[in-house]
Amino acid sequence: MANTYLLVYNASLAAGWAYVAFLVANIVYNGGWTREVYEAVSVPLKIAQSAAIAEVFHSVLGVVKAPFFTTFIQVLSRYWALWGIVEVAPEATSSGSLTLLKAGPVTLQLNMITLLFCWSVTEVLRYGFYAAKELGVMPYALLWLRYSTFVILYPLGVASEMTMVYLAMPVIRKERPLSFSMPNSFNFAFDYYYFCWIAIACYVPGLPELYFHMLRQRKKILGAPPKAAKKIA
Repeated sequence: MANTYLLVYNASLAAGWAYVAFLVANIVYNGGWTREVYEAVSVPLKIAQSAAIAEVFHSVLGVVKAPFFTTFIQVLSRYWALWGIVEVAPEATSSGSLTLLKAGPVTLQLNMITLLFCWSVTEVLRYGFYAAKELGVMPYALLWLRYSTFVILYPLGVASEMTMVYLAMPVIRKERPLSFSMPNSFNFAFDYYYFCWIAIACYVPGLPELYFHMLRQRKKILGAPPKAAKKIA
């Protein structure tokens, strides 16, 4: 029963994220940009990302062998990026960009499109990988992609998430959403603007260690010949 549930769960989310990726690619191909992209993917994105909360319960209940704290932090960071940053300042995050490099006709930007590209490709591969494991098959191409694409997508995704924070912070500072000041019945004040800075200070230092951990995992899994790597997975 658990295998059937996990197969359906992972296959459904792989399909959901594939749909998000398709919408992004289709809109960009047809001349749309960040604002049009987010308007189109907003609902399926929220559904797919919100469904990840189940992974925390999977860990707690022993449905999968995954460390609770790591799973919780990963899910929480995505929730914060989507619900605590993008949705708090949707106009700023869905229309703004941060230019990293401009050389002639070539412009390298971080924006909503790079964020959704990294998220959707990563999640299609991750959930597809888990679904394949539940089926008892593991194509080497999928195994390789699962443990290789993060080399580029992880830093690009993190940079895109930080770009969303950068774009949202002026709005958060001005409007003070999710904040409340004294006096109030709880005799307690909370400023979301400063909370965001604390969250960044806690989030960023752990990123290099997580990245190098994933590199070690890649070497462990893909360092063996394809047949042996398949058995390890």
